[in-house]
Amino acid sequence: MTGPTPATTTTARICPNCDGFATAAVPSGTRHRDGSRVLLLVDCGTCHGTGTVPLRPRLTAAHVEVAA
Repeated sequence: MTGPTPATTTTARICPNCDGFATAAVPSGTRHRDGSRVLLLVDCGTCHGTGTVPLRPRLTAAHVEVAA
């Protein structure tokens, strides 16, 4: 393969709890008058429905404390 390679840095990552599927449609068991089901849309509690979580800052040697 020749040519430029795509950038691999990202500013957000996929939520570990919902794997990017941030909203789920849960049937309540009841039906509308036309026969379709009533659905409840539930968002992921970790990412609040976005599907991504921010990257954690990297720890460097300056942030490490050594106990004496």
